[in-house]
Amino acid sequence: MKTVVIMLDYLQGPIWTSNPETGRPETGIAVVDNDNKLRKLNYDIQNLYDSYYEFDSHGQACWFNEEQEKEDKGKMLTLLSELVSRLDEINDGTFVIDDRETKRVEAL
Repeated sequence: MKTVVIMLDYLQGPIWTSNPETGRPETGIAVVDNDNKLRKLNYDIQNLYDSYYEFDSHGQACWFNEEQEKEDKGKMLTLLSELVSRLDEINDGTFVIDDRETKRVEAL
């Protein structure tokens, strides 16, 4: 059985791996990779997370805006919840969900 890992990093949506230009999941799980609602959620979450990175800011080449991430905590948790709900909805028994991000965001 395959695992869908939910985890964030710059230019990477919460469902790894995905195409950083389109946000389209490419997990090898057809029901996940071909779901337009999931693709949109993945891309929306990626864009929100990527917005916390600032370049040539605060005397650094790349600076992560932790305060903005905290301010957006509710929005991010809503999006993550929608993502997990959609995964649950389309799960045909061929994958399990490993959500590594929700607890991290809850702890902000």
